[in-house]
Amino acid sequence: MRIFRQLTIIFAICVAGEILHRIVGIPLPGNIIGMVLLLILLCTKLVKPQQIAEVSNFFLSHLAFFFLPPSIAIMAVGDDILGRWPLLLFLCISFTLVTIAFTGWATQFLIRRQERRESRGSEP
Repeated sequence: MRIFRQLTIIFAICVAGEILHRIVGIPLPGNIIGMVLLLILLCTKLVKPQQIAEVSNFFLSHLAFFFLPPSIAIMAVGDDILGRWPLLLFLCISFTLVTIAFTGWATQFLIRRQERRESRGSEP
């Protein structure tokens, strides 16, 4: 019964995300809205991690399985992708560099912020 309750909580949040996407017209996919809702519910402690722990751990341990449908869809349009490989390669390299740069900047920002907090705390 515990697993059923956990599944119900997770799927209810997913359905709420889909409803918000379709009815309200939020311009994000329903599954993304559902994840944001779950994050909000976990941060506000309306849903506690223990309430969904077993099902979440199952999903995480079988994560590779959930990548099969998108992988098969990519294979189905393989000819289109092969025709545009230079653009895709450029985009992959560009976004990788942007991600690395942003991650470095964010890390330096957080380290400096932590150092400032520590230096303020050690002063009399």
